[in-house]
Amino acid sequence: MRYQQDLQVALRDRLRRLMTATYTAYGHEAALVCDWISNQAGLRAILTDIAGAESDVTVDDWEQACGQAQNLVWRTTTEAGRARLIWEWLKSVAEQDVPIHNRPITMISSERNLNAILREVTESVVMPLFDYLGERIGSESSVLYHLERYVRRVEWFDRDDLHERYTANTRQGEKVYDDHLRRFLFDQGLDMPFSQPKSASGLSDVIGELDTDDPLVCEVKVFDADGHDKRGITSGVHQVIHYAQDYGKSTAYLVVVNLSGRALELPTDGTGKQWPPFVDIAGVRVHLIAVRALPTVSASKMGKARPVAITREDLADPDA
Repeated sequence: MRYQQDLQVALRDRLRRLMTATYTAYGHEAALVCDWISNQAGLRAILTDIAGAESDVTVDDWEQACGQAQNLVWRTTTEAGRARLIWEWLKSVAEQDVPIHNRPITMISSERNLNAILREVTESVVMPLFDYLGERIGSESSVLYHLERYVRRVEWFDRDDLHERYTANTRQGEKVYDDHLRRFLFDQGLDMPFSQPKSASGLSDVIGELDTDDPLVCEVKVFDADGHDKRGITSGVHQVIHYAQDYGKSTAYLVVVNLSGRALELPTDGTGKQWPPFVDIAGVRVHLIAVRALPTVSASKMGKARPVAITREDLADPDA
């Protein structure tokens, strides 16, 4: 909770810096703000989550429409879409290809003083992005951030204990990791049930907050290159897609518990450096979170590294 509170305070401080920046320094200040936001894991996770929201609305078209109307015209229809649009606009300001005072968006203000114009633009255009980020952080709903912490929790602290419980009853071993993830997310503040709600497609391992604006649809699959192979991961992808479609959601998460001792190479529709990898299938973005859960062994016993490559085609075809 302290992390979220500190981040909210820091967000407001960055907004204040933009509000007070002069027109000659605005682009530079915007660059500093964008760099800071991009380096905060919690905020980066939220922005990754909304990267595809109403992507048909471009910055150039929106800004030109505002300039022609001499008023703020929102072409997006969701808070996530608006936040995505503002973030892309702010990054374009940071690049300083066009001086901020020459951009069409300044036409929304009736002020004559350039600094006063930019204060109005910041309040009307930029503030909704900071409000959105603050609310998402405040509601503990930056799911990717929590899942990133979960990966570290298992890999750093809980590998041996979980694996011992898994091997004690491998027939129900997947439930060990499902329960562990569920409890972790609940402790992080995600309002999720302990029972498994039933959708039209069946039972999802983890379905939380489905009646809110920030739902969670998450499936847990074990991969061990033996009884739980690539087909299990493919099955998990299509299960979360079905659950998401049942509830009208566009984002889902597949946590792959890797017990194979081999690195997993997962495909992505994003950039190679972006974590986690994701695939967009049937209108649903499925984030793929791999957890190295096999207890570690000494380097001398590991043998030659043989990664397991899973292609997008593997995930797209449930009958492959």
